[in-house]
Amino acid sequence: MSAATVAGARTGPLLRLLLTVALCAWLWTWLARHADLGELAAQVARLPAWSWGAAAIGLIGGHGLRALRLQREWRHVRPVGLLPCLRILLLHNALVLVMPLRSGEVGFLWGVQREWGVGWKSAGLALLRWRLQDAIVLALLAVLLLFPATLPWRLLVAGAAALVAAAVLPRVWAWLLARSGVHAHAVQAPWWGGFGASAGNWACKLVANGCLLAALAGIPLASALRGALGGEIAGVQPLQPPAGLGVYEGGTWLATALPTTWQAQVVSAALAVHAFSLAIALGAAALSRLPLAWRPGAGNAAP
Repeated sequence: MSAATVAGARTGPLLRLLLTVALCAWLWTWLARHADLGELAAQVARLPAWSWGAAAIGLIGGHGLRALRLQREWRHVRPVGLLPCLRILLLHNALVLVMPLRSGEVGFLWGVQREWGVGWKSAGLALLRWRLQDAIVLALLAVLLLFPATLPWRLLVAGAAALVAAAVLPRVWAWLLARSGVHAHAVQAPWWGGFGASAGNWACKLVANGCLLAALAGIPLASALRGALGGEIAGVQPLQPPAGLGVYEGGTWLATALPTTWQAQVVSAALAVHAFSLAIALGAAALSRLPLAWRPGAGNAAP
C-alpha cells in the first residue's frame, strides 16, 4: 500500500469528523437562536394527552408493519413470532438514531443473522433492498408534497417516476443477486416484495409527526406534512449531529415553506416532535428487550 493511499485512508475519517463537528456547531447555534423554549412549553402544555398517545400509536404501528414484513420475508428459513421481529427492528431503529454515519445499520444485520442463521451477505442484501425501497417512497412523497407545481403535475411526475422505477429496478435487483453469489432461496428475490410495508411505515410516521406539528405550531396540515417529510429527508444525509438534532428541525422549517414570521413557532414545534419521536423510538427499543426475560422458561436468555 502506497504512502498516498495510507494518508488518504487516515485523512478521510478525520475530514468527515471535522465536517460533522462544524455542522453540529452551525446547526446548534441556529437552533438556539430560532427555537423559542417558552413557546415550546406553551405548545406542549395546550396539547391534550390523547394527541400524544395517538401519535405514539402511529409511530409504533409503522414499526409493526415492518416487523410483519420481516417475519414474512424470512419465513422460508424458519418461522419466527412477530414479537422477536419487532424487537429486531426497534433495536435497529434505535441504533441508527444514536450511532454516527449510519453505523447503526449493523443492528439489522446482527438481528437477522442471529434469529435466522443466514449469512451476513444475505442479510446485507435484504437491508439494501429495504433502504432502496425507503428511498423510492421518500422520493415519491417528495414529488407529491414538495415539488413546486400544481397537484395534477405532481401526480403526473410521481406516476411517471413510479413507472420508471417499476421497469428498471427489478432488472437491476436481479443482476445484483446474480453477481452477489447468494443463493436465490436465501433472499426473497422479487424486488417489490414488502414495498407496501415500507410505504405504510412512512405514511404512519409522516401522519403522526405531521399532525403533531400542525397541532403544536398552529399551521395548516398540508404545511405540517411537508415539514415532517423535510425533517425525515434531512435526517438521511450522511453528516449527522447526535440524534440528528438541528438537522431535523432545519429540514422541517425549510420544507414548510412558510413566511419567516412563523419560524420560531415551527422550529419550536419541530424540536418537540423530534424529542417525542426519539423518546418513543428509544423507549420502545428499551422496553422490547424485557419480554424474553419475563417469558416462562427463558432463564438466562441472551438479551
